[in-house]
Amino acid sequence: MLKRGWVILLACAISACASAPETNSRYGATESILEVVSVLRLHIGDDTYRFPPARDFTGKNVYRTTLNRLESLEQIHDKKFSSGYLIDVILFAKARALERLAEFEVAGQYYKRVTDLDSPLRAAARIGEQVCKHLNNAAAMQPESGIDPSRAMALYDKRRALLEKLVTEVKDTHYEIVALEELERADRERAEHFGARARLDSWLEIVALQQYQHLVQRHKLSKFRNRHLLDLGDLYAALSREYVQRNRPSSLTFDPATFDEYSFGATRLYESVTQQDGAIEKIEASRKLEAYLAFTLQVHDEKLPR
Repeated sequence: MLKRGWVILLACAISACASAPETNSRYGATESILEVVSVLRLHIGDDTYRFPPARDFTGKNVYRTTLNRLESLEQIHDKKFSSGYLIDVILFAKARALERLAEFEVAGQYYKRVTDLDSPLRAAARIGEQVCKHLNNAAAMQPESGIDPSRAMALYDKRRALLEKLVTEVKDTHYEIVALEELERADRERAEHFGARARLDSWLEIVALQQYQHLVQRHKLSKFRNRHLLDLGDLYAALSREYVQRNRPSSLTFDPATFDEYSFGATRLYESVTQQDGAIEKIEASRKLEAYLAFTLQVHDEKLPR
């Protein structure tokens, strides 16, 4: 049904733009809806969970530029489109671009407008509206400030269960990638929430570390894997610094084993990212590793002065 919707969309655009003037798509301004829709259709099924979103000839996110070009065409030909000309094609294409930008509420609104029209895209738009509704409901599951940690964990568990169910329901469609990205975002927000709480409540440090470890383990194929590793390394490094602030290395309360556990975690994670040739995060990881090693040397020097 989803593929059929795209066939109908392109057919509508082709029939409407058959007499459109030829343009140099590389340097000229967009004058044809067919051109915009064709580019979007080419990339709507891309695996943006594992790989970065495609870029057009300007070097910008193809989904963002598609949305911009559709809006520009509406402004340039406002009289034609205000009469209802190709309105279903434009609304449907906008919804497709917006859902890949994680703007699920707005995407759902555009899909809803298509379902209200007498359009061959109604069936595909109805599916899109329902999927975006579920994604938007999941994204809205945010714990309130100061919420009890157990209640926050339960809320995140509920959010994850909803998204896991959705991933199964939309399997083998482009929505599977969208749902996986949203599932990763939910796991990252959970880790960030408990990471921030651990700075205030030291007893949550283990919980925070576990959530970041789950994030890394559950999303091994993600394009953000190196970023997740760096974030986990940053948490280990931050906890080691806070431990040193609470327990001076020269004091009797300082436990070298506890400090070494934190420092080993940070250095191991930073080193793993520095070995990822071609990764943007490699440079950042190498700088963080150098800075952190300097910190550990200072700690050991204070503990065992020369």
